[in-house]
Amino acid sequence: MRLLVSAAVAALAATSLALAPGEAAPPDRYVVPGDRAFPTGLAVDSASGHFYVGSAEGGTLYRGHLSEPAVEVWSPAGQDGRTFTSGMNIDSAGRLFAGGGETATLRIYDTKSKVLLARLKGRAGGFVNDIALDADGTAYVTDSFKPQIYRVTQAPGGRWTMRPWLDVEAAGVDWIHGQHNLNGIVSAGSRLLAVQSNTGQLWRIDPATREIAEVDLGGGRLPGGDGLAWRDGHLYVSQGGLFEGPGAQSRVAVVEMSQDLARGRVVDGLAPPEGLLHPSAVALTGRAADGTAAAGRVLVVNSQFNRWSAGLPPTSLPFTVSSMLLPTRSPDGAARSSR
Repeated sequence: MRLLVSAAVAALAATSLALAPGEAAPPDRYVVPGDRAFPTGLAVDSASGHFYVGSAEGGTLYRGHLSEPAVEVWSPAGQDGRTFTSGMNIDSAGRLFAGGGETATLRIYDTKSKVLLARLKGRAGGFVNDIALDADGTAYVTDSFKPQIYRVTQAPGGRWTMRPWLDVEAAGVDWIHGQHNLNGIVSAGSRLLAVQSNTGQLWRIDPATREIAEVDLGGGRLPGGDGLAWRDGHLYVSQGGLFEGPGAQSRVAVVEMSQDLARGRVVDGLAPPEGLLHPSAVALTGRAADGTAAAGRVLVVNSQFNRWSAGLPPTSLPFTVSSMLLPTRSPDGAARSSR
């Protein structure tokens, strides 16, 4: 499978979004400090314009602003016992959810005060990975090493709990023990979508019934699928790591989904001119005045996690988060440039 470089993205790279007078265009990349950062998760706070990035090396949490190219340390390595971070998300109340990966933990922070609100534990030997937030604030968390999705809720008294919610192997997921299985998860309307990194399968989950079914991708798959983002009928899937094949390159696959989320087809593949370095998390920002999905940007973390997991130095410094313009889509779903 070859990288699909969108003509619309190429055209958009030479233009900018309609900006208010005196407003500067956002950066094309954000620099994460440190020569051993190995950034992982990503969460965007649309209310403040801030975004948060985690680190596989020591669990540092970073914060940046969408208008500024430099990212700063927000919470240092080891703070609150963090030694690793994986997927991240942020809710409407400004609470940051940070997965702990191989430490099998999940932490929740108040971003205004930096106070740790909860430290929750998954199954021993698990890899607590990515977090989806439902419309009611419920969080669903994948475990890449254990065939389990956790459900995180807050009781009226303020106490947080994380409990096993769905045994995905028993529910029919083709689980391969000893490998990275379920990874990115995202809320898509009334359902959840989750990608399985090792097999490239995409799964649809109904929170009301706990029913899980494989999405029909027309015979294709999404190998190396990691972070997920959702907007207006399109799923954005970062592919690195296990995305292999003749001429294959890392990308963000754009999957057009059917209304019932039972079927999908890859309609585009996004990457900046310089390429991506083992992309992990992905997030979307901004919207057009008319509400279309394309007048924003896609942020992708260049984690270089393959180098970290092999005990090797990074391929390239500095570590970055790439920022690309999203292609505008016409009513028939085709990509077109925005002028």
